[in-house]
Amino acid sequence: MKQFNNFRRKLLPVAALAAVIAAVFAGCTKVDDTLGGNLIPDNQQMKAGYVELRSDINPRKYVETRLFQSDSLISSNISYGYFGTILNDTLGERKAGFLSQMINYYKVDEGYFGYEPIFDSAQIMLKITSIGSDSLTEQTFAVYEIISNDYIDKKPISAGKSQADTTFYINFNPQNPNGDGSAEKVYDENKPLFTFKLGGEGTTPSTTTSITMTPTEEGRDYVKRLMLQKKGEKYYNDYSIYSPDSLEYWVKEFKGLYIAPDPKTPITENGKGTIFATSLDYSGLAVFGRNRVKDDPTLIKDTIGMVYYFYESGTEFGNVSVNTISHKYNDQVIDIDQARESNTDRLPDPRVFVEGMGGVVTEMTFTPEFFGELENVIAEENEKEGKDFKTLAFSQAKMSVYFTESEYEWEELTFGPGLIAEMNAFPSRLGLYTNFKTLTPISDYAYSYEQNYNTTLSYGGYINRSRGCYVMDITGYMQQLWNSYIKAKEAAGGVIDDIDWTKVTNRTVYIGPEAYSLYSSSFGVLQGMTDPVNKAPIRFDLAYNLIK
Repeated sequence: MKQFNNFRRKLLPVAALAAVIAAVFAGCTKVDDTLGGNLIPDNQQMKAGYVELRSDINPRKYVETRLFQSDSLISSNISYGYFGTILNDTLGERKAGFLSQMINYYKVDEGYFGYEPIFDSAQIMLKITSIGSDSLTEQTFAVYEIISNDYIDKKPISAGKSQADTTFYINFNPQNPNGDGSAEKVYDENKPLFTFKLGGEGTTPSTTTSITMTPTEEGRDYVKRLMLQKKGEKYYNDYSIYSPDSLEYWVKEFKGLYIAPDPKTPITENGKGTIFATSLDYSGLAVFGRNRVKDDPTLIKDTIGMVYYFYESGTEFGNVSVNTISHKYNDQVIDIDQARESNTDRLPDPRVFVEGMGGVVTEMTFTPEFFGELENVIAEENEKEGKDFKTLAFSQAKMSVYFTESEYEWEELTFGPGLIAEMNAFPSRLGLYTNFKTLTPISDYAYSYEQNYNTTLSYGGYINRSRGCYVMDITGYMQQLWNSYIKAKEAAGGVIDDIDWTKVTNRTVYIGPEAYSLYSSSFGVLQGMTDPVNKAPIRFDLAYNLIK
């Protein structure tokens, strides 16, 4: 029987075999998204689909964008000091400085400074980690003595804490630390100790830079105090202040330095200036001098030197640092009062702003029209297929945010100087947050996990140069958002018009700099919500499965 069957298979007409194969493949092509659907229980059947939410196909307002600025960004003890000025016609003036306590690095033995030491020079030591956009413009910086620790000692105690901490925010004002006049100002703007220059043609700073500073009379007196040579001062010739167990007393006597742009030589030309960043554990003050032979003061005995670092790990005292950032926006471009977090009635704005340094970012809220469009997708498919799909599950959801010179279709892009300049100058990556104040990311943008485990998230958020936009995979967030919407709709008895939209969790998110570039000086202005001024408003590409 086995041989007979094999023989008959060999004699099966080729035409008949071709007909069988054609029938099989034809069936797969026709209903490949519901193959075996008759074997699946009705309430478990699914259907795959894809939809693009973009304004040229359906000019609905799927999201509303608003400018947002919060002063809740932490600016203290972040390992870096920022200093410099940028002036441009879009954002106006951005200015940064930093104050820092300092710790003596080398051991200073009794009598080290010798007899009537001579002050030769003082250097600012910098470990430049970011140069910014324009290091060719020379900037002058002033170095001030911190004259009061009130900003720490009289800092109001936060709710739930037993004592004041050393956490400060982007709105810290060294001239009025507590904001109510209860604390003495941090420095005297009329009494700089030193000045130094950074930047300029042919003088781009290297990674490690030591710059000899120009002292003032106040600076010379300050060095005398450091050398314990200032008569009438508490520690005149008293070397106990340099002992390793005297750090607590050290930071009370030598409270630190404040470094900021010199107000006497401001940046005045649009498009000029930059903000530098220095790593505080490699930065500080170095002082050099000589001492004399006591029996004959005309003779030099030894060279002397001291180094004071702004940060030293493992010490209990002396590591407080605070960055100070100020913004003076161009009123013709940004109404900062409208964008402030304290304004509970911020108006929609068609632009997406992404600025570091505690500046303006963008609040994006999904509108009822967004959810209504997805409801239409379900309804249309039910009518077409005669099904009763109730909801959907996203297999992929991508959001695209376009540069101002971009179009939806890459074939229509003209890579002119404007678009290329934007892609070169704007932030390389965007972050997406459910709470920008606390830097709480959407589930897809698990930035801590990405860094701690040295992995790459499917979220992306980077520039796609061939399409002229940023692209973010927000599949997890989109599913959570949709599920929350369905729950709110059920609570409203299934009536969409009765939905309490405040119950749709995280319907508002924030587009800002990536989490590890919050102090980047780069910024971007992009196309936001559907508006006549935007050629390519924010777009969503959604792949889904309809579910009963």
